[in-house]
Amino acid sequence: MSPVNQNSPLEIPKSRNILEKISLGIVNGENLGLGTMNRLYMATELLHLKKEWDGLKLCIIEELEAHLHPQAQMKIIDALRTDAKDIQMILTSHSPNLASKVPLENIILCKDSDAYPLSHSNTALSPENYQYLERFLDVTKSNLFFAKGVIIVEGWSEEIIIPVLAKLSNCDLTKMEVSLVNVGSTAFLHFAKIFVRTDGRKLNVPVSIISDLDNRPDEYGIFRNDENKSRAIESLKSSFSQTSVKAFYAEEWTLEWCLYKSPSLSTHFRASVAKVHSGTEEFINGIFEENKFVKKLRKDKGTAPLDKVKIATVLAGMLEESPPTLQSDDKYIKYIIDAIKYACNANR
Repeated sequence: MSPVNQNSPLEIPKSRNILEKISLGIVNGENLGLGTMNRLYMATELLHLKKEWDGLKLCIIEELEAHLHPQAQMKIIDALRTDAKDIQMILTSHSPNLASKVPLENIILCKDSDAYPLSHSNTALSPENYQYLERFLDVTKSNLFFAKGVIIVEGWSEEIIIPVLAKLSNCDLTKMEVSLVNVGSTAFLHFAKIFVRTDGRKLNVPVSIISDLDNRPDEYGIFRNDENKSRAIESLKSSFSQTSVKAFYAEEWTLEWCLYKSPSLSTHFRASVAKVHSGTEEFINGIFEENKFVKKLRKDKGTAPLDKVKIATVLAGMLEESPPTLQSDDKYIKYIIDAIKYACNANR
């Protein structure tokens, strides 16, 4: 058989032509989405990296969450952590899902063309902080890594009311890209220390901590100063003096007490309490008596406590439907407004 002329249309296909016909697929897979193809491509590259060779095995993936739903993102990051331990990984992401799954000490924040590792030697986080955050820094809280400002609060009432007060103060949290993080307790220091550097650099993300003062009134309704608590608060504030973190405390007692005393919001707040507890003896027919309110807020024996979350929900609706004017000299909500403005406007 005579050799084929190189100029003939029947010339032998080159390697490139053969390789172009090689493809990967999923058995019985039809109409596969971009997410599935994304996962398939990553799996193929990892197989290549698992080959024996001398030198650095480095895998760089840009935004691996592309086209993947949250559950798939979680599965992939788990697989990378367990099945690719001998490969150096550099991953970029805008996904709170992935940020909540990766160990905090392995995260590097990128801000203003600089990188801020969150490893032990670079932050004020203690081993106890890392251990706590490993369990409680979930998806809803991990959006703080991507925010231009952060507000840390202690509970659901603050989380419900603060966005409404922010809008009344011309500081829409969504438009300003500010993350509101509800830590569900007074454990805000675990989260705040993420932004406190020990490497001599200041992370340019304003962080507001909003906290109750918790100075309960006595049986006569009198608030007495607790010198030990006052010193502790001042010490905490000064510990943040060279950082982007600031603490804002209630003027008196709790959020609910400040709302009750606020000349700007008291009418709305009383109406919301009376509406939520309209079936109880203390607030039947909308009657609002301060001494009975105080007993409920103090959780005195024999007194049913206030449903704070439901009250906050009703109050937020009232404030949206009938927005009040926030008085500039309202000292009872000043700490909230100052915290909102700091997180929204500092360093902008």
